[in-house]
Amino acid sequence: MKYFRFVILVLLSSCLVIFTTANLPIMSQQKLNTEFNLPMRLAAFDSTNATQALLPDWQRISFGSLPPIQESGTFTFAGKTRTWKAGQTPDQYLTLADIQTALKPDLLNLANIVKGLDLKTIGINSFPLLGQQTLKHLVDIVPSLGNFSANQVPPIAALLQNQGLIVNSNSTLADLLTQNPTLGELKLNEIDLSAYTIGDIPQVESVQLGQFQGWSDTLIADVPALNTLPLSEFPLPLTQLGQVFARIDFIWGKAEQKRWRTISGSDVAGFSVPCQGQDCPYIELDDLENSGRTVRGEFEGRSWISGKYQQVEGGWGCLKFVNGGQEPTGRLPFGSAFKVVVMEPDETTDTVDTALYFRFQNFCGATPYFIGPVPFLTYRVNAPIFIGTLDSQQMRATAVPQTSTTSKVLATSSPPAVTPDEPCPTIANSPAGVNVAALKSAIASVESSGQPDAIGPYVCADGGRNCGRALGKYQDMSYNPDAVQAIVNKPGGQAWLNQLNSGATITPAELFQFYPPADQEAAMKAALLNKITRTTSEIDPTTGQPFAGERLIERIAQKHFGGDASLVDGQATDVFGRLSLKSYGLDVLRRYKERANLCKS
Repeated sequence: MKYFRFVILVLLSSCLVIFTTANLPIMSQQKLNTEFNLPMRLAAFDSTNATQALLPDWQRISFGSLPPIQESGTFTFAGKTRTWKAGQTPDQYLTLADIQTALKPDLLNLANIVKGLDLKTIGINSFPLLGQQTLKHLVDIVPSLGNFSANQVPPIAALLQNQGLIVNSNSTLADLLTQNPTLGELKLNEIDLSAYTIGDIPQVESVQLGQFQGWSDTLIADVPALNTLPLSEFPLPLTQLGQVFARIDFIWGKAEQKRWRTISGSDVAGFSVPCQGQDCPYIELDDLENSGRTVRGEFEGRSWISGKYQQVEGGWGCLKFVNGGQEPTGRLPFGSAFKVVVMEPDETTDTVDTALYFRFQNFCGATPYFIGPVPFLTYRVNAPIFIGTLDSQQMRATAVPQTSTTSKVLATSSPPAVTPDEPCPTIANSPAGVNVAALKSAIASVESSGQPDAIGPYVCADGGRNCGRALGKYQDMSYNPDAVQAIVNKPGGQAWLNQLNSGATITPAELFQFYPPADQEAAMKAALLNKITRTTSEIDPTTGQPFAGERLIERIAQKHFGGDASLVDGQATDVFGRLSLKSYGLDVLRRYKERANLCKS
């Protein structure tokens, strides 16, 4: 398959296998960057910085500047159709939910994104998500908006006038909605917004994207300037994972068969999936012996199989069925935003193309990585290629049934029912009417997108008295009593916990050893039941009544985020300054209601 070559020819000959800053002239590097429009940077092979190679410069690459996708496709799930067309850049077919796990775009606000642009010059129509908001929700999420009169906010004044209302300039929006709650259900896009700018709504630039209703379905291209934001500047920056490079020793074509020692696969099947089909083209890897090293790499002699000819198991949750649950074999050296796939090894030219494949996500699952190919880099024999990380978890051998092509075989049968992580309990059996399974799922989606191997940064709280890391699916702090009890009950658990709480780096394998998913689930359930019991006996300062209903859910979420003693609806934020107690509670409540509604269907 010949596709548009928006790529870098990484190395031109075997004499350029190892780069140093001395033997890579600046003029030559500029020529590569300019000619192919994919910014590159020098990356070190080792801690000495003596040997270097080229890697994509994610500080100068955005979703809008990545190459266009080469094939079209479509599928429908739960009444929603997702479509991508050849020639589109990723920002035109990826939503915020698709990249939420990898990059956390929901934590961004317009002030983070537009950076210096005058919001008075950016029309509301260029940000459709803003137009979809109800008046009540805007007052809830935009700081101090309720203290303004309608006449001070032109698009809101026009919305109310469209309803035949004469707006009293002395009435605040909060008072107006209290007197007439039905006005709160009006949406901005019920009027022509072409005459209004984002800057006409004061302080809206400080609202995180995740607080807007419907944020998850919004295309990257439909958020002003987000498609130009460098991938390294997202809340979870895109960067390379690990420091492992290998040298391409040989390039083999379709005649090859039955490769067993591989470093390719998926995050579901593992990254050592054998190729057992008739066509197993691959690149054979070796250590960096040409640099004079005596240490032989674990990957020496291993194969990276072409994803054009081999598919492996991928996807999870309610979207796993898409594309038959299959995706091209490959690796995730830059995290989970996309997959890097070897495409067509060419023995006649000793070159090999690589491509990126994306996936779609929602709150209940992710498709396999099958949205592609997006042209990436081209390599020659003897070129160094970035592998990422090679740990025992990734290198496990997993035999998975294979197919021989990567054609778009989209599911036509009905998908499985969407359900929460646990069976839906009846309200009668739920403490205080809380759907505990839905609440757990909502918190997990905010904290880790439901990933049980998530590990947070090292932080200290309570004046330095409590230090540690957030762990697992629910990001329980390592000094949380329920987490502590589960960890210290394991052989070696106390010593590991001491290291963790002193700032030591930990791996997902260690996390699963000392705080496995089953313990995470049990600890979270126990913590929530305790919080429900305690919180229902506390008085809600906004109502003067015991916490109940939606306010109970908000407050329990706030306690999980900031601790049982945290201020109700407080503005205290996490260590990154991105989430407040109030905004966290509102976000969990919204997700909880989505999940609880599934139990009623």
